[in-house]
Amino acid sequence: MSKPKVYIHRMGSWYKPYMNEANENLLRSFADVVSDGDRDTPMTSTELVERMRGCSAILSLGGGGSHEITGDVLKSVGTVKLISIAHWCEQLTVAAKEAGVTVTEGSNANTVAVAEWTLAAALMGVRRLHVFDKALKNQSPWGEPRRGIGMLCGSTVGIAGLGRIGWYCANYFKSLGAEVIAYDKYWTKERADKLGITLVSLDELMKTADVISLHLPVTPETKGVIGAREFALIKDGAVFINSARAALYDEKALIAELQKKRFTAFLDVFEKEPIPLDHPFRSMEQVVITPHIAGDNSAMFLRCGHEAIVTLKDYFAGKGVRNMQYSHPAG
Repeated sequence: MSKPKVYIHRMGSWYKPYMNEANENLLRSFADVVSDGDRDTPMTSTELVERMRGCSAILSLGGGGSHEITGDVLKSVGTVKLISIAHWCEQLTVAAKEAGVTVTEGSNANTVAVAEWTLAAALMGVRRLHVFDKALKNQSPWGEPRRGIGMLCGSTVGIAGLGRIGWYCANYFKSLGAEVIAYDKYWTKERADKLGITLVSLDELMKTADVISLHLPVTPETKGVIGAREFALIKDGAVFINSARAALYDEKALIAELQKKRFTAFLDVFEKEPIPLDHPFRSMEQVVITPHIAGDNSAMFLRCGHEAIVTLKDYFAGKGVRNMQYSHPAG
């Protein structure tokens, strides 16, 4: 029995982060592969149609150059039934819809990576691990007050934005015994109740939560949604986390509030990146910063590729189309 043909569009230098030898061997174990993976140069519609001729599916690794794959190209090929996305690519979903091709989120590895960073920041902030580390290295015998800390279990965690990452984080926090409240204008009470979280206003979240984590997308509606007034609502001793985008708030207002040393911030994104060498965050003791790596690591890329390939394998084995967009062990 012949194997189905799977096409991998050009990724240039981004191909190898997603496709090591193990991932390539897994894909070839059930499919004949047509790959332009490490090609950088653009492709014409005619060339694309010829390259994809007879292919049943497309493995989209990271969206590089994907604007070339239009609805007309897919219609001209005529045989593509499924596009498995390893790392989000909106353009392909548009093209697939135009051509009547099924498109699925074949992986949620990036979601998991960001959620893990968020969980680590919350645990580190609540348990003050960074504070004790510095105190002990500065010759403090016990880093007193060493018992003046809390626990994530029993704390109130506020999540602003219940998209795929916010949703995943909510499951993480609930599994550790935290009470989760959330702000998301597009969720219904009924949907939130099923997840066991309470919907609140943004003001209520900011002033109530022991841990605040931002997961809103940047839109005209959300850009700069948090300013000096909202930051002033944060309770003393809270932990503020941002792995989304700095455009969600007024960074100068955040700096001004943090200078009062009322709460701790864990930040992975900044107004200017890389963060300037003279930026105030670099010298603020109550701020922990990382260089936009919450969802960016080698294990994440390879897992994206692996999960999207397994999604294709299950599809061709007759197990249906799996969507990993909202996939969590506890969900």
